[in-house]
Amino acid sequence: MRFHCLLPVRDEADILAQTLNHALAWADSIWVYDTGSVDCSWEIVQEAAARDKRVIPVDKAPVFFSETHLRPYLFDLARRQMEEGDWFLRMDADEFHHVSPRDFVTQMMRPHETLAYHQYFDFRLLKSEAEAWGEGGETVADRSRPIEERRRNYTVSVYSEPRLCRYRTTMKWPAGISFPFNAGYVARERLPIRHYPHRDPLQLQRRCRLRALMMGDPTHDGQSYLHWLEDDWKSLLTPDDAPGLLHWPPGRELPQVRQLNHLRKGQVRLAQRLLHAGLLPLMDRRRPAFGAEDKPVPLPAELARNLETLLNPKN
Repeated sequence: MRFHCLLPVRDEADILAQTLNHALAWADSIWVYDTGSVDCSWEIVQEAAARDKRVIPVDKAPVFFSETHLRPYLFDLARRQMEEGDWFLRMDADEFHHVSPRDFVTQMMRPHETLAYHQYFDFRLLKSEAEAWGEGGETVADRSRPIEERRRNYTVSVYSEPRLCRYRTTMKWPAGISFPFNAGYVARERLPIRHYPHRDPLQLQRRCRLRALMMGDPTHDGQSYLHWLEDDWKSLLTPDDAPGLLHWPPGRELPQVRQLNHLRKGQVRLAQRLLHAGLLPLMDRRRPAFGAEDKPVPLPAELARNLETLLNPKN
């Protein structure tokens, strides 16, 4: 039983080395596609690959980040090293698995459960922390410190999506969908992940600039995420007294969250369990496969140039 990560990155140099080191504690392969970083993210990936062959640099190219084009492409490459019963994960560069997927599968999933949704613990950048950055209390040099020491306040996310799946050789994941058809029988427990999308004012400002430019391009594939449209990074700062804000001292356990809104109703789950017990290979035959011509969607040349200019670390 091996674990394979599908990891797209873009301008995540402030945290990427920590993310890779964290994942290498349990992953058997990490397939990395750089979608056009103008910082040193790609160099970090290559350095990690030189030290550990489990890190696999796929390519660096200015393409749209798309769940429905980029992830299926990575999966199509990675499945060539997968075997029946392996596990694969959708992963992002700002995620740290609080329970390793290997332990989660063996300790928290039942044998018939083959698909796990995630449980996000969203770590926040507080207004007071942004003010401290502006006053010199925290600087770029602090990025060398572990992120769990720098950002300790979080909220518990209700939203969840599929992240961890047991591989079967017949499954199909064509371009145009965000996860394979009939991916698996959904586990009751969620995979706990510490999520650090907002790490410091400089990173947050550049993140918002990237998302606003990408989503504003008329050639984008139509996906819409509100947090990508946000151009005013200061509005994403969290008040120190925000409702639901919790504090996590590193080294302690996070609270157990057993939300069930990712599950279908009882009778539907029963039907799904019967279906997944033996009919999936037959159903897979009726699904379209990933096409040889399906690739990540390139950015228009003008947009790529604008991003390189506006996101350059010197700007």
